[in-house]
Amino acid sequence: MMSGTPSNVCPLGHHKIQSINNGKIANGTIKAGGGNKLAPGSYINWNAKGVEKISEGEAKDIQEAADQFNRFQMMNFNEHMHCLRGTHLKTQGVCSNSMEIDYSVLTSSMCVMGKFIVHGNLPSHLAQGMFAKPGTYDMIMRYSSLTPKIVPDNVPAPRGIGMKIFGVEGEKLWGEDKKTQDWTFNNYPILELRNPKTTLEIADALERNWNDIPKFAEEQAKRVDADVATLGSQLPRQHMVAMPEYSQSAYRFGEYVAKFGVFPLGESQLKLEDSEIEDSDPINIISQELREFHLKQKVTYSFCAQLLQDLDEQPVEDIGIEWDPEKYPFEQIATLEFPPQDSWLPEFRTWWDDRITVNSWHGLKTHQPLGSTNRMRRVVYAESRKLRLRVNGYKDYVEPANLNDVPCPVPAPTLQLRYPDATQTVAVL
Repeated sequence: MMSGTPSNVCPLGHHKIQSINNGKIANGTIKAGGGNKLAPGSYINWNAKGVEKISEGEAKDIQEAADQFNRFQMMNFNEHMHCLRGTHLKTQGVCSNSMEIDYSVLTSSMCVMGKFIVHGNLPSHLAQGMFAKPGTYDMIMRYSSLTPKIVPDNVPAPRGIGMKIFGVEGEKLWGEDKKTQDWTFNNYPILELRNPKTTLEIADALERNWNDIPKFAEEQAKRVDADVATLGSQLPRQHMVAMPEYSQSAYRFGEYVAKFGVFPLGESQLKLEDSEIEDSDPINIISQELREFHLKQKVTYSFCAQLLQDLDEQPVEDIGIEWDPEKYPFEQIATLEFPPQDSWLPEFRTWWDDRITVNSWHGLKTHQPLGSTNRMRRVVYAESRKLRLRVNGYKDYVEPANLNDVPCPVPAPTLQLRYPDATQTVAVL
């Protein structure tokens, strides 16, 4: 089952959340992997019985969730006069990577260069899908904040990354001929939107309390799964280059099933692991620090897979349960490299915000998203994209085929910017 060169186990010390799913949760189970049973040491096939279970009424719940997130988009439009994404709406920085660019087609200054490197000679259980053979790919990546309302950077909140990898061969889920693979990640390993029904409950509470976030937080603290529902407001205020990032939900991984993690590798990044953003820091501190760090430093991450071995302890349908990383370790399968670059180039950032979409359903069939939350994302993200494009005056989204389709960055104005001071804020979920 495990032939090839032994893989690197990704370090566990990255996520600083002390209590995830610690104790009983809504469905009465305990933290995954919390018992004394040994890990099976074998891997479950992606289409095995019990991996996915579609609940009665799921399609109706998913459509209602899509409608709710569209309403959030219009509520934000009323505040900002621009239609944003339904989730991951605040851009904190964007990076572009390439090993080689056709400079003859560029009409402005060129993009900075970098790579997504799939490791060679992986063990057979890891040599799956786009990771079946070694290779180096161009990619672009965006740092973002996940809150449905835009909040200051010095407030504890979920943060994430989205990436689009170019030149990936294989049959696509959406049948497109563009050779791209999208991945999305958040900075904690579970998600309070653990299934469509729970999503409806939490989204309804947010909609009712849109202008009273403390009341929304109070309602979430009374939920039976409050330890998960309130986790977003308890996240450490780490610097984004030092954050761990998790797929949260499971994906087909060739023959098997896996969750994925992206963890900081660079020495300068790891030095920031235990430092936190302060209340007194500027309200756009994350974007400032990302830009300063990326301009001066090479940034590297490991890309890791955590394979499914036990459905009782590693459920696919409920992503409010963490797969214990000590019992079911993350194993490195690729490396992300970003040479020094400007992560706050206005043309690149607005193109990403307004024109393109990053959706894990946009990729290989061998990496099909699994579970109810992913089935919900397929609909919610599509409806969110349609509304965003229509309200902002675009007929359709842009799917770049390679870096030559990425707009050449326009350098940000070299003005003496006065950054906003910190303000008194309240924690949000």
